[in-house]
Amino acid sequence: MKKTKLFFTTAMIAMLAITTQQLEAQDSKILAGGGLAYATDINSAAVFAKGVYLINDEWEASLGINYYFPKGEGAYEIKWLGFDLDAHYVFSKTDNLDFYGIAGINIMRVSIPGFDGYYEDYDFPYDEEPTASTGTISSTDTGINVGVGGRYKLSDNLFGLGEAKYAINNGGYLQLSAGMLYRF
Repeated sequence: MKKTKLFFTTAMIAMLAITTQQLEAQDSKILAGGGLAYATDINSAAVFAKGVYLINDEWEASLGINYYFPKGEGAYEIKWLGFDLDAHYVFSKTDNLDFYGIAGINIMRVSIPGFDGYYEDYDFPYDEEPTASTGTISSTDTGINVGVGGRYKLSDNLFGLGEAKYAINNGGYLQLSAGMLYRF
């Protein structure tokens, strides 16, 4: 059993070394990173992680996740989590600066932990109502993203990122983002 584990571990390290060497020999088409964002109608800041695949000189595919900082509304704390699957069309490209249009799908999940509906219809044991709520209500909305973005080359593998996009879903919001991307 130990020999099998050693063999698989050695094989994985060898494959990783060969793959890394091949990637260094060519320009990678994968960028990944993160940053900070702000959403207007949510009125909350967020941290985001983003991956970009450079399809060709004009088209890119992007996948992102946004975690918005929870916000208190009365006795409850509202939490948002957003997912974006976008296409970028690069309409202006120089040696150090790219501008692109954004269009894609937005999925927003909103949850309110500790929210219980109505207690009247429930017979609590020992004639005591709970002192803390344990339920959660949540909603997931799907919409579209439209916007613009820019990427500035800071070094061979490091880029600054700025985007403004409007998510058209139940309510909608404008999101402004700034961050960094690393080319792998």
